[in-house]
Amino acid sequence: MTQVTTTVPVWGGSAALTTALSTLESPVPAACLAPDLPGDRDLEALSDELLDAEIGDVLAGVLAEVQRQLPALSGAGRLVFLIPAEAALGRPHATAAGAVAGGVLSMARTLAIELARDGIAVNTVLYADGAETAVAHQVSALLAADGGDITGQEIYVTAGSGLGRLRP
Repeated sequence: MTQVTTTVPVWGGSAALTTALSTLESPVPAACLAPDLPGDRDLEALSDELLDAEIGDVLAGVLAEVQRQLPALSGAGRLVFLIPAEAALGRPHATAAGAVAGGVLSMARTLAIELARDGIAVNTVLYADGAETAVAHQVSALLAADGGDITGQEIYVTAGSGLGRLRP
């Protein structure tokens, strides 16, 4: 029997990441979300308005996209968040990016628990620049027909760049 696959929609992300993921197909309903993180900025420059826009608006956009994708994922779907690892692990001048990355990580953990009842597996892949091909392979494994038992995971695809660093 031939298995029917569909192209996986990718929301957001860098050009390199979207290109690497552009050929992904899945035998189950799936979506990948790669929030656009705020740029580097000195802590002193983060006014209330910037915090609202660069953190609050981005997280609200991610949640709105999750809600938009959910009807198509119910039953056996996969939702994969893609986040640059260095934003989640911390770097200078990236307070807003770290806040968004941390918010998405927490959101993904909660969604994995909440959406399990609907048969939706939720995972997060944290990646390093230059590892986009490896990210595509990892996401492909999560989207495989037998990948539904993998849920609530934070998977680092960093070629070792995060070794020895504390996870959030």
